[in-house]
Amino acid sequence: MATLSTVVSCLRFYGAVDSGTIPIMQSALLRPFIFLLGAVLLMACAQPVATQTPIPAVAITATRTPTPTSTTQLTPTAAATPPPTTVFRPPTRPLRSARIIVSDASLWAGHPTSRTVTRLALPGGQRVWQTRIGCEPATLSRAEPILFVACFDSGELLALNERTGEIIARRWVGHGPFGVLAVGERLYVTLAHDEALLALSADNLSEIQRVATGRQPRGLAMVDNRLYVVHLLDASSRIFDAETMEEVAKVWIGLQGALAESVTLHPNRERAYVPHQRQNVSNMARLFDSTVFPVIGVLDTKELLPIRREALALDSVDTPVSMPAAVALSTDGRLLYSVNSASDDLSVVDLDQGIGVGHVVVGQHPRDLALSPDGKRLYTLNLVSDDISVVDTDTLTVIDTFPLADDPRPEIIQEGERIWLTSRPDEISRDNWMACASCHFDTGFDGQTWLGVTGGPRNTPIVRGIRGTEPLHWSADRENAQAFRATFTGLMGGTGLSEPELDALAAYLDSLEPIASPHRRRDGALSEAAVQGSMIFKSSGCAVCHSPQKFTDRRLHDVGTGEPFRDHPLVDGKIAETMGPAFDTPSLRELWLTAPFLHDGRATALRDVLTTFNTGDQHGRTSGLTATELAVLEAFLLSLPLTPSELSELFGE
Repeated sequence: MATLSTVVSCLRFYGAVDSGTIPIMQSALLRPFIFLLGAVLLMACAQPVATQTPIPAVAITATRTPTPTSTTQLTPTAAATPPPTTVFRPPTRPLRSARIIVSDASLWAGHPTSRTVTRLALPGGQRVWQTRIGCEPATLSRAEPILFVACFDSGELLALNERTGEIIARRWVGHGPFGVLAVGERLYVTLAHDEALLALSADNLSEIQRVATGRQPRGLAMVDNRLYVVHLLDASSRIFDAETMEEVAKVWIGLQGALAESVTLHPNRERAYVPHQRQNVSNMARLFDSTVFPVIGVLDTKELLPIRREALALDSVDTPVSMPAAVALSTDGRLLYSVNSASDDLSVVDLDQGIGVGHVVVGQHPRDLALSPDGKRLYTLNLVSDDISVVDTDTLTVIDTFPLADDPRPEIIQEGERIWLTSRPDEISRDNWMACASCHFDTGFDGQTWLGVTGGPRNTPIVRGIRGTEPLHWSADRENAQAFRATFTGLMGGTGLSEPELDALAAYLDSLEPIASPHRRRDGALSEAAVQGSMIFKSSGCAVCHSPQKFTDRRLHDVGTGEPFRDHPLVDGKIAETMGPAFDTPSLRELWLTAPFLHDGRATALRDVLTTFNTGDQHGRTSGLTATELAVLEAFLLSLPLTPSELSELFGE
């Protein structure tokens, strides 16, 4: 069984042979012996790499254009090897986790909906290979000749041969791996759903160390020994010593920051840039242009503090844009390029002057960008139009578009996704200002409670799994997805969608399924505590309203939380509840992800829902439960959704 390092040695040897960089290869006398050595190494390379945890054997086909490669069978090992001792080698330049990587001659990018990773040749964009990896790639990191890929949905980290696209190793590392960064002999990975940061050996993918982070850690960046982790829901950064994994500092962007998934370090200044969105949740007189704001936050990497006077309000320095997702810096560090995922464009900012100097419309839903090593080309990864926009940095014009992958979903679902994610058409939003995803990020939520919403304070719900749970909204004021026409013409300031467009939006939302909970055993089964909790769930009357399979009865109920007026710490005075004290029963699936709880987000912890805010047992008979019974009930609730077999076994559904 070959190790990953053996395979890397083989790849590097053959790469040197191909490129002619081994001097003795020029000797006709020695060439046969060198190739004999190469054959021995090739036999080692042909052995599958040991995975570190038992996973089912799986056949992965790496396909190229025009011809496919052979199928590679991966064989699980019986047990993981002990964690290695690795030497920490800090990077010589700032690095960050990325969805797209560019070298002088190649481009690598992941495409979640087709579950592929692709290599294109530059400058022409010809496809070199495309590998179906069987999971949704989040970010990539390159340690020549290996490409590491974090798979957000399956929990795996993959190692690919960057030249051929062949999968040479895969390992389950945790729940929701997002950022991956290869630095010397180490890999760093964020686990969004486990709220953790991992250090792994790049040699065999074994775990070196695991430390806790904040909620929903996403992108990574590193310079010297400082490792920066940015968090989705509050745009905060935690800084770690990359060698010891000790936390050095926590930095909050402030000003209601949210929806951050990348951080970029300046090449020659003590600055870090965090693209995010300001959620103006305390705004009591909402208009389309006073609800969300696109911002590039700036951190002082020496003092480890936010520098708010240098923050870039993109709606002021550029034309109105929406949802900045990632930034790149020019080779001299003078220009900042921000790709804006909802408004489908690129903002160019002169950092010395703090003003916008360019604006480029690119493909649909650009989620990341990369600058060529010579600084002459920018490449944006467009995840809805399924392509790459090539921007000339001198003229700031799109000079080419490279097809990336084919979306396998029905056309109506693709159209619905485009409507959900974009702010650009006037039908959706005035001045490109906001998209549905501005609050329901990636069909999830923003973790916020909005105070100026019609009816009263409202906690942003997720939309995954809403099929069959209508009516919608906390006050059940939307009959179905098509009824959200009023949101487009009202809050979002758009001119309104057509009936076919609303049908496409509904089809997309109906296609979404809840995410499995990380609060389960490694094999995906319910814990013993969760099974016991299901009995408490039934005996306490919870299942009467939160009835399986959807865990909602689709009715309004007054559970004692709908006071006519309520104090709120973010505003002066009391906030009125104008749509009555009864609320639509929410589905409990993905409860593990969606704190805070209740319609107005008053419960920061699930235990508060069951105790503090359940006066008179109006929300289930929980007052008589022991601490143990409350704990197992929580274990069950945090394990939802259930599989069909679990529904049948526990509830007879």
